[in-house]
Amino acid sequence: MNHKYRKQVVNDMMRQDLQFFDRTENTTGALTSRADSYPQAVFELMGFNVALILVATVGVLSCSVLALAYAWKLGLVIILAGLPPMLLSGYARIRMEGAMDHKISKMFSGSASIASEAVTAIRTVSSLAIETSVLERYTKELDRANATSTKPVLLIMLPFAFTQTVEYSFLALGFWYVCRILCSIYSKWLVLGLMTGC
Repeated sequence: MNHKYRKQVVNDMMRQDLQFFDRTENTTGALTSRADSYPQAVFELMGFNVALILVATVGVLSCSVLALAYAWKLGLVIILAGLPPMLLSGYARIRMEGAMDHKISKMFSGSASIASEAVTAIRTVSSLAIETSVLERYTKELDRANATSTKPVLLIMLPFAFTQTVEYSFLALGFWYVCRILCSIYSKWLVLGLMTGC
C-alpha cells in the first residue's frame, strides 16, 4: 500500500504543469519530502491508528454499558461528568497535532530543499566553494524550524496531560460518590439501630 501511494504521488507530480514547479513551496526537496511523508501518513493511519480507534471506541461503549447495568446511578454520574471532558480534550489534541504536523512539515521542507539543491549541484565545479554557505543555510533553517516548533509542542502537551489525568478524576469522582452513598446507608442503619435499641 505504501509503494502504491508513493507511486501515485510521484505520478500526480509528474502530470502537473510547469507553473506548479515554479512556485516557492514546490522545490525539489519539498516535493521529495511530500512523496515520502504523505504515503507514510496514510500507511500509519491505516495500520495501527485505525485499530487503536476501534479498540478505544469499543472499550468506552462496553464499559459505559457495563457501568450502567451494574450500578446505574454511579455509571450515569461517571459517564455524564467524565466522558465529555475526556473526549473533547482528546479531539482538541488530535486537531492540534494535525495542525502542528502540517506546520512542522512545511518548516522542515525548507531545509530538505536546501539539502536537495546542494546534492544536485555536486556535479558542478562551483559547488566545491559553497559547502560552508550551504551548511550555514541548512543549519539556520533547521534551527529556525526547531525554535518555532517548541511552542506548539508545549501547547499540545496541555490537552495530552489533561487526557492522561482525567482518568484519575473519574476514579476520584466515583470514590467520592460511592462514599457518599455508603454514608447515607450507614447513617440510616445507625438511626434504625438507635431507634430499635440494638
